[in-house]
Amino acid sequence: MQFTPMRIPFFFGLFLLYIPVFAQQTPYQPFEVDSIATPRGGIAAFNTFIQANLRKPIAAQAQGTGGVVLLSGVLEPDGHITNATVTKSFRPDCDREAMRVFKLFRAWKPAQKQGNAVRQTISLPIMFKPNTPFNYEQGAQISYLDADINLLPDSMAGVRFKELNPIDSLGIPTGDHVIYKLINNKWEEYARDSLVRKLEPTDVAGEAVYTIGHQLSVQKLKGVLFTVSTTGQILTERHFEKGQLTDVALTYYANGVLTEKREYVGNKQPFLGWYPNGQIKLIQEIIADTTPSGFFGFPTIDRVLSFWDSTGRQSVKDGNGTATYYRSVKSYTAPTQQTLLTEQGAYKNSLKQGLWTGHYADNSYSYEEQYDRGVLVSGKSSIAGQETNEYRIDDHPPVFPGGMLALREFISKNIQYPLSALKDRAEGQVVVSFVVCEDGTLCDYTVVEKVHPSLDREALRVIKKTTGNWIPGVSNGKRVRVKYNAPINFHLN
Repeated sequence: MQFTPMRIPFFFGLFLLYIPVFAQQTPYQPFEVDSIATPRGGIAAFNTFIQANLRKPIAAQAQGTGGVVLLSGVLEPDGHITNATVTKSFRPDCDREAMRVFKLFRAWKPAQKQGNAVRQTISLPIMFKPNTPFNYEQGAQISYLDADINLLPDSMAGVRFKELNPIDSLGIPTGDHVIYKLINNKWEEYARDSLVRKLEPTDVAGEAVYTIGHQLSVQKLKGVLFTVSTTGQILTERHFEKGQLTDVALTYYANGVLTEKREYVGNKQPFLGWYPNGQIKLIQEIIADTTPSGFFGFPTIDRVLSFWDSTGRQSVKDGNGTATYYRSVKSYTAPTQQTLLTEQGAYKNSLKQGLWTGHYADNSYSYEEQYDRGVLVSGKSSIAGQETNEYRIDDHPPVFPGGMLALREFISKNIQYPLSALKDRAEGQVVVSFVVCEDGTLCDYTVVEKVHPSLDREALRVIKKTTGNWIPGVSNGKRVRVKYNAPINFHLN
């Protein structure tokens, strides 16, 4: 089954509205310019930035209500907002948050008049969505639980526990997480998870950062972990459940702009990235290795769907094109110093393809790598322009381009439920065994676990359709034949 590229959603009600400012020569009104100001990367990317960066204040979340803040300002030729004001208020804390995000976005393509960039007045509504309300008293979120410690509204007679979670207006923990048990009509302490504020090693800029969370979350068992600067700026936010990251992971620049947002949906991780000025940079899907028993393991595969450079030019669209990445790294020859790594190459069908190169700005390290449908085939590196090291990725299993998820999607799109199996109400799991040959073709097919003759034949038919598409397995630097088992499920509704 083919991947459907992830599209940036358009949030209804979030749009640009230009309001004339009378009795002013400058800034210009929209109808006075030759081309109006627009976000670099497009309006959909701008809407995504607003919704991703907007943090509804805890007090507003507790009430659960939604509303709109209308802001106006002047868009300057360099892409930032001045003279920002609230022209329609929702509530003071939400007004302040809307203003913060309004000013964060600086990736505007300015208005043009007679070939020159000019100032222009704009107005923008920012929407806070309604949510499920909760109790928030004296700086603590209060929840009521039943005998099995399941969440309940406080009005229900089955309440047996009360949970207090002290948090500030941004949701950062400020005290111990405590659970009380109702005994003889009195609340008695039942469990306590201590607050931990831990000083971490300095970041690349040499500034101290703190990890803030509860003891269990610091041990990565359950809870939320924040990393904050000495000034209280949130740098990262991670949610853990049973030692695994859940929901979303957020990382921020020092100026408050969201660097990246990674969601966790099974083994597929949608990923969005931004530049410091708020312009969209990357739309990506990361497919992790969570292969069940019966399959060979797949390496983690990065599928890049879209990429924009720092000027807002889109160079990868629908998974095809070229990209250049820049990031700060430690120098190979002076490990205490930072240098700039420039990496560039091409994508085909969302996967790395062909030659990719990387070069450190201080010339301490460089490399060239060859990729085949997202899989690293070979590479060579050089330290300080002298020593050259050639390498290959050995002993990797056969890979269907895009990984296990892509194989499942291919099977799902091509499978047909046989009429005879429907008539017999037959269902179950058919396991097809085959060999992936050195050239990526398949051979030696066998149905090792049968369910129904027509289901067995259909499973075999679909598997045969994948022949020639596989990246063969490699052992000791050579392509090899590898036996593979593929379970295919048939279920009746």
